[in-house]
Amino acid sequence: MGGRVSVQSQLGHGTTTRLTLPLSMAVTRVMVVDIAGSLYGIPMDLVVQTVRLRQEAIQRVGRDEVFVLRDAIVPLVRMAQRLGAGDAARMPGERGEAVLVCRVAGETIGLVIDDFREGMDVILTPMDGLLAAVPGYCGTALLGDGRVLLILHLKELL
Repeated sequence: MGGRVSVQSQLGHGTTTRLTLPLSMAVTRVMVVDIAGSLYGIPMDLVVQTVRLRQEAIQRVGRDEVFVLRDAIVPLVRMAQRLGAGDAARMPGERGEAVLVCRVAGETIGLVIDDFREGMDVILTPMDGLLAAVPGYCGTALLGDGRVLLILHLKELL
């Protein structure tokens, strides 16, 4: 990542570990979500709330799906289909569809995902090299277990 790690130890006083990161990295808070069996991160500053929708709460307007939230009609986007990551015709569980309500470019939109995970602070590393040209992703983060978390750029995806 281009950073440095230094360790200083003094007998009877303890050990100091310093991690120095380059300025090109930023710590950001993300909501981790499960989409088609993979984990993705969505910047928490875009998240309005999480809801579970029963199938009867989802209505069709033309070819699009919507639901009503606080007297407002909110369009739904099936993220597995948008990412090309799985079958959009997956059956919802007993608890209903997991929907992450986000505010993107001034519009409220519901993202249908497989499940919610936790919110966490991550070190966001921007995409570089060949991957920098791939639309829809603003960077990556390394999880504690060594897996790479792709952070979605919702303005580009939607």
